[in-house]
Amino acid sequence: MTLDRRPASYTYDPEAGATYVYLNGPIPPGGVARTVPLEALVNLDYGPDGRIIGIEIIGTAGRV
Repeated sequence: MTLDRRPASYTYDPEAGATYVYLNGPIPPGGVARTVPLEALVNLDYGPDGRIIGIEIIGTAGRV
């Protein structure tokens, strides 16, 4: 198995207390095919190919 190595990045919104982790770089408008809640404060965003492209973590105020 070969692993793709791509730089991840994140944004933090202090007003919302939320962090978003981009696993494969920026996500173009309409690039999220579906969002699946993992836990009460974590959502996984999937691309059209079925791979996870981003992770939203809510309630991270003061933790980043």
